[in-house]
Amino acid sequence: MTIPLSKKEIKRKADAAEARSRGDAIDGDSAAKKLLEIALSEGELAAEIKKLAALPVSVFETVRVAEAKRLNMRANMLELLVKAERAKTTKEQKDFLPHWKVEPWPDPVDGAALLDELRQYFNRYAVTPKHADVLLALWALHTWVFDSFDITPYLVITSPTRRCGKSLVLTILQYVCCRAKKNDSMSRAAIYRSVEVERPTLVLDETSWVVDPKDERQGILCGGFERNGFVEICEGEGANITVRRYSTYCPKAFGIIGKLTATLMDRSIEIAMQRKTKLDKVERLGRRDNAGYASLRQQCLRWANDSHETLAAIKPKAPDGLNDRALDIWEPLLAIAERVGGHWPKLAAEAAIALSGEDGSAVEEISVELLGHIKVEFGKIEFPAMTTKALIDALCSDKERPWATWNKNEKPITDRQLGNLLAKFEIISETVHPYETGEVKDLKGYKRARFNDAFDRYLTSANDASPGFRGPQTSCCPNADGMGTTSDFFIRPESEQDGNEKGEKSANDGHKDARTDKNPVTGTDTPSDDSGEHYPKVCQHCGAPATADSPVQLCAVEGQEYLLHRHCQADWLNVSIPPLLRRTGAA
Repeated sequence: MTIPLSKKEIKRKADAAEARSRGDAIDGDSAAKKLLEIALSEGELAAEIKKLAALPVSVFETVRVAEAKRLNMRANMLELLVKAERAKTTKEQKDFLPHWKVEPWPDPVDGAALLDELRQYFNRYAVTPKHADVLLALWALHTWVFDSFDITPYLVITSPTRRCGKSLVLTILQYVCCRAKKNDSMSRAAIYRSVEVERPTLVLDETSWVVDPKDERQGILCGGFERNGFVEICEGEGANITVRRYSTYCPKAFGIIGKLTATLMDRSIEIAMQRKTKLDKVERLGRRDNAGYASLRQQCLRWANDSHETLAAIKPKAPDGLNDRALDIWEPLLAIAERVGGHWPKLAAEAAIALSGEDGSAVEEISVELLGHIKVEFGKIEFPAMTTKALIDALCSDKERPWATWNKNEKPITDRQLGNLLAKFEIISETVHPYETGEVKDLKGYKRARFNDAFDRYLTSANDASPGFRGPQTSCCPNADGMGTTSDFFIRPESEQDGNEKGEKSANDGHKDARTDKNPVTGTDTPSDDSGEHYPKVCQHCGAPATADSPVQLCAVEGQEYLLHRHCQADWLNVSIPPLLRRTGAA
């Protein structure tokens, strides 16, 4: 018994016969390719295909049959043409920034040498905190291999105020990271669609919404640091609504004044920038792509291609002092350091402990307002130091300031809270003596000279409310009291000098440090006693010896070389050696 053919089968056979009459193959793939070439050669049909390809998938599915009839073709052929157009458009979108088009370096790349080059590039143009250059080099390279890991650490470049170099660092990251794009704002949809299609490195500079916990984009950012970060949305209309899942997993770098939300900070590694001083010399950075960036990108891509599989299997040793979350976010960077070898595993471990260790994670946010008020109070006194109690009393004397009601029940700020606020300026309390404070005994307090660096960096003419009087300054000359320490002195104006016009000759008229016999101009050492023993180098400004945490650096100032702590360099520039020094209080 012969089964009658359906209309659909009759049409299929007719189409096949027509194809054979034209000499076309009836193989499905070959026919599809042939028809695709014909369709794309027709301008009008190509324009219609582009319009359909731009529709959401769910919407196209509802109009596919009707549009196929309108265009006089089979629905499955129309679907094939639309898919081809979508693939073409997607590739164009993936390479829509010029610096995204990268060819791998032709030869194998030494990972340690590449990280060294990246590190040097950041130091060439930016003044960053200690260990930040190591972090920046590792983080930039990790963006090329982040798919090898389950977590990508966020990078947040913070500062207490403007003009600290955040945007400069982010500009370098834009050109050395994988598929990086630097944006001032992105909508919620733009974030998840960009991440799904492009797998970029997002560089977000001064975007206010990242600090708003109520902003709907917070959820995308908070979940996008791990591979399991997704967002689900509804697409289509009416009965044709479908649910689609988008990945939010990609590297992200933020530049912000202050801090991100607590949740984002917990997923980030922070680099706290400060304004550079006159002694910080770096080259000016252009804002355009260049051959140097291109070379680094090529090397990064080649190293990534050669290292993807190996990185996924590396389980780096956990440095002591990191909590579980800090270890999670540092693990990809530590794995990269272990992969490249050399001195980088040690550098990475030291940077992890210094930047994300538990001891430094609880530092309170810095208040520039507090600095301004402290400068005002120092300007009111004639002593070079204040006890902690006296400083707090002075700060709280003005009830319009926040310090008098800093705590619950309108209680004043405590000495511990004051110390936390000043800690990130590298200002800590120390023992101050009666001749420095006017008190009757040694007490804990703060010396005015320790604030000079922070005052110069952050108290601009716009936010400095202190009077012009600078108060006592630390002498630029080492003290020859035989104790290896310096004392604070008043700079006495020439109009107030009395007695001998030339002043008395200093007890240290050989211009050598009393502790090390170091010539303050040449910085050379001589034995401190007949035994020939050498003592540690000391700062020629404050007289304190060099330590591991506070090294003494050789600095060139107006053709002369001096040994100075970093926090003393600004004082050295601002304070000239006076013709006559008068010590305050009792000798």
